[in-house]
Amino acid sequence: MVVESNVGIIVMDNERVISFDDHGCYFLTLETVDLTDIFIRPVYKQIIVHTLNHYISSKGLIVYGWCLMPSKLYIICQVQKNISFKELRKAFKQFTTEKIIEAIYNEPEERRQWLIEHFQRNYGFLGAQKKLEVWKRVKEMLSIDLARPEIMAEHLELLHNIPVQERIVRYASDFIYSSASDYETGTEGLVKIARLSAVEQALDDIENRKSMFKTKFNRR
Repeated sequence: MVVESNVGIIVMDNERVISFDDHGCYFLTLETVDLTDIFIRPVYKQIIVHTLNHYISSKGLIVYGWCLMPSKLYIICQVQKNISFKELRKAFKQFTTEKIIEAIYNEPEERRQWLIEHFQRNYGFLGAQKKLEVWKRVKEMLSIDLARPEIMAEHLELLHNIPVQERIVRYASDFIYSSASDYETGTEGLVKIARLSAVEQALDDIENRKSMFKTKFNRR
């Protein structure tokens, strides 16, 4: 299905997850078209932050962890029982696409043209029509079993350490466009996340194992 808006934007909705549970918890990765580094400027980062908070406060989205990189948004999330995950995801992509395109048209001409060329896609009969598309299709999402908090803890560790692995920061909690500080220092981050006590305990267990390993290694 193609969803169109009045500003000439499309979001493709033929996304699927094997054995999809509309109210399950998922590790979701959203990637920009061509992996375009759109989220290097604050204006685009704030679009994602504001939209996440709006969907959390008003649309039934529950976020357990997140991390925004230059061309990818990672989220561990689910929705409230009376909400459709697929519909919420579709609406989130459509809304952020419109806001990002609006911001692009306020860019200097050279950069504006460069971004439009990346996001412009042909569709329709023989590709005769041109539309702007920011997000790639989501082909798969990783299911997170909430009955096993150690699984979510492992994926939060993975998610929070992405900026460290990319050498953007030295410590995960220093990266403000993620939920690392919420978990590691107790400092409330930019997005209002939901923290589960069992998951926090599992994260503490992971840190304890790391400390024990370092102690044993240093004694050698």
